[in-house]
Amino acid sequence: MLRSYCSRRRFLAGALAALQLARAQRSGIPLGILVYSVLADWKADREGTLTALAEMGYEGVELTQYESWTPSDAARLRKVADGLRLRIFATHTEPDYFVSGDKQKKMIELNQILGTETICCVRGVAESASAVGYRPAVAGVEGWKELARVLQSACEGLRPLGIGCSFHNHAIEFRGAPGARPIDVLAQANDLRFHIDVNVARRAGADLGAFIRAYRGRLDSLLLTDGPADANRRAPLFGKGDTPWKEILGAAESLGGVRFYLMNHGPAEWPPLEAAKRDLEQYKLVRSQLAI
Repeated sequence: MLRSYCSRRRFLAGALAALQLARAQRSGIPLGILVYSVLADWKADREGTLTALAEMGYEGVELTQYESWTPSDAARLRKVADGLRLRIFATHTEPDYFVSGDKQKKMIELNQILGTETICCVRGVAESASAVGYRPAVAGVEGWKELARVLQSACEGLRPLGIGCSFHNHAIEFRGAPGARPIDVLAQANDLRFHIDVNVARRAGADLGAFIRAYRGRLDSLLLTDGPADANRRAPLFGKGDTPWKEILGAAESLGGVRFYLMNHGPAEWPPLEAAKRDLEQYKLVRSQLAI
């Protein structure tokens, strides 16, 4: 009797998980993960980490810290991803690689081998002499305008290759009054799309619903980060924080033109791969409960 009960309980649990996954996939927006959230595992074993993520149910990845790879490195990774049916949604790329020249040529070569869908500029203008970021010839707003021109040029060069171009925000891009923030200056690059870190943008004071409405159709992806962090700076699982996911996902899908979602968990009480698994389970659960 106990064995029968346990078998029935496992069957019902599996059926519920399948139902949640089916409901979560109704939007047609694929879910991937930014490998930065499992970076230690990634550096130790790229193929093993990709396999673990695919087995969890992730549909793709955004790569990071790939700029030093050789074409052979990229080809090996692409072969593994193809074998796992994982898409390379994007690559997290430092801004100097978007400037025309040898670095840009290398960036394009690696991404063509990887089959990347979008190349994402990982940061904006450096805030100080010691900070990492794009270093324009001029300071202030004019520096952001210069970066916008660089990214627009990159967009135009990538378009014939079938590769998109996006920008990943930090808090600085959402500081200031709407319309005059760095993110608004970057939007002057008309072909540039946005890769928005939800929790970072919200903690910087952004109204993401208003942002998506202002730039309709230009959302490439959302980094599904939740918050706030606890006293130990550990981030909550997806759906366990104060983020209004129904409003944000609804706007992203109805107005934003979002192409894919990405999980990215910061410090947590679990090892990174375990946090990635729990976030995916939470996404299925939360998504199945949202009427979007």
